[in-house]
Amino acid sequence: MVIIVQQGEVKIVESFGKYVKTIDPGLHFLIPVLYKVRGRVSLKQTPLEIESQSVITRDNVIVEVDEAIKYHVTDVRAFVYDNEDSVTSMIQDCQSNLRGIIGKMDLNEVLNGTEEINVSLFESVKDITAGYGLSIDRINIGEISVSDEIVNSMNKLITASRDKESTITISEGRKQSIILDSEANASQMQIDAEARAKQTKIDAEARAERTKIDADAEAERIRITTEAERQRILALNQAIKDSDLNEQALAYLGIEAFKQVVRSETNTVILPSNMTELGNIPVAKELWNVQDTKNQTNHSHVEK
Repeated sequence: MVIIVQQGEVKIVESFGKYVKTIDPGLHFLIPVLYKVRGRVSLKQTPLEIESQSVITRDNVIVEVDEAIKYHVTDVRAFVYDNEDSVTSMIQDCQSNLRGIIGKMDLNEVLNGTEEINVSLFESVKDITAGYGLSIDRINIGEISVSDEIVNSMNKLITASRDKESTITISEGRKQSIILDSEANASQMQIDAEARAKQTKIDAEARAERTKIDADAEAERIRITTEAERQRILALNQAIKDSDLNEQALAYLGIEAFKQVVRSETNTVILPSNMTELGNIPVAKELWNVQDTKNQTNHSHVEK
């Protein structure tokens, strides 16, 4: 009997119902009476869609979960003889382990943790399925669906959470804005105070310098005026000395000058620098004598 085995598969040979060998791809010759080909087994990777199942989460929410498995046969003898239906057993083990994994998770963790579920499920069944002559290459959790009531509740929860986060964000923004404004105002006040203090110092220094300049100028003016007056007096004394005028002539000139002042409409009174010299002026001397006589007469009346 001629047996042809295709690439990617093997065939099992039995003799009177007993496993004899597995023949690989190629051309084989068997004795028809002694040997029988039971069937072929594919060694290719096989994709398998598992029907969705209902699973309860830790927070008692029922979800519908779809699974997809990719596997291949690694042990043909175990695959055919050690299990009546190795593929069905693999599916049942995957479903059972999936219920255990999701039952330990909250709904939000399930919806957001499909990759974590895939890894956990793969690790939990890979050793089990090896006993069936199978090796799981990959497990993918497909669609996870919940009831409309749960979806509405979740939407409300998400909306409330977003509103809360938005409120917190706005409050934090206002808080930061107030802090920044306060810091800016404090900084501006400090800058203004420093500027005013600096300007006050500059103004004070300017006033002090101006006062010093004015004082120096006034002192210089007084010095110049005093010096000019001293020079004028010296020149006048020298002129008088050089004029050869005697005391009588000088007295006469003084009287004439005094007469001119008296005749003027001003209230100017000229007195000699030495008050004792008033007695040398005839009119003043006469007035002095008259006043002295009156004082003596009044004194006599008082004694009587």
